[in-house]
Amino acid sequence: MKPLIPVELLEKYLNGNCTEEEIALVKQWYHSFEDDYDYISGVSKADEKEIEERIFNRITENIEVDDKPAQTAGVRYLGILKWSAAAAIGAILLGAFYFVNNKKGTSSQVAQVAPQQVEQVDITNNSNQIYKAVLPDNSTIWLSPGGNIRYPKTFAKNARIISMYGEGFFEITKNPKRPFIINGRSIITKVWGTSFLIRDNYRSNTADVSVVTGKVSVSIKNNDQENNVNTNLEKHELMLYPNQKAVYLIDKHLLKPAGMVNQPALKIWSQVNLSFDNKPLREIIPVLNATYGVHIKVANDRLNHYMLNADFAGFNLPDVLAALKKSINVNYQIKDNNTIELN
Repeated sequence: MKPLIPVELLEKYLNGNCTEEEIALVKQWYHSFEDDYDYISGVSKADEKEIEERIFNRITENIEVDDKPAQTAGVRYLGILKWSAAAAIGAILLGAFYFVNNKKGTSSQVAQVAPQQVEQVDITNNSNQIYKAVLPDNSTIWLSPGGNIRYPKTFAKNARIISMYGEGFFEITKNPKRPFIINGRSIITKVWGTSFLIRDNYRSNTADVSVVTGKVSVSIKNNDQENNVNTNLEKHELMLYPNQKAVYLIDKHLLKPAGMVNQPALKIWSQVNLSFDNKPLREIIPVLNATYGVHIKVANDRLNHYMLNADFAGFNLPDVLAALKKSINVNYQIKDNNTIELN
């Protein structure tokens, strides 16, 4: 429970009549709320000052003025309302919340990243396979080995924000009223389209975004964006369209366009229509290799004789591999140089 202080002491503090010891006591009480969620951690210094002034004015507006003259000439006695300390803090936080969300004359909108009270889903792909995750808005992420995503079980009303590192391919459900934003290790990606690939690994000195369909904007992440992200498109962001790529050179702190996407690197995410009618796996693998630009090899020759009837309509390669795993109990591991081993 937060410590309480006498209302009379708050009154003295507002009137500037506190001793040094009393000032220290008020400050200690105030700082006891530092770890509480305050709704204003993402605002600028100018806005923070304005909030402070509004809070002070709101407090003084609720102070009753006695008609009796005070002991000191020229100053009326201020009889403060009998607020408890908890109620005063509640009014302060509520006032700050409405200021941040209803401030007039601003074109930007700041969305918080994962407030502490919202239940989070944290997924790390520790396998050698691609992990498919479906988000609360039905967007889909294929997370490569070693990658991580973190998102709230329920997205906020004004934005869909997730955190990630590693490599992931995204197919995002469109919702212009709730922009989708990926808060990466070193870059921020805002989604204005549908499908794209992000690579932002802790072990790499570069990060990149490649767009397949739609459009995204990319910017360098700064310390202020760890917990707050502007949901609007800003001038410094680099806009990417289909088949375009951006690279961030971390050591040089340089974000730049990288021309056209290397198509073979994205072929595994192509949604194609394949069907096989009672075909052995040894005949299916060459078709998959040619279609998706990969090298699939079989670790055990007996797998080559497995027969398959399948309709892979609209499947990308991870979907095909997942279907093989379920239908004929074939497992796989992703190796280096686009090699996939079936076992």
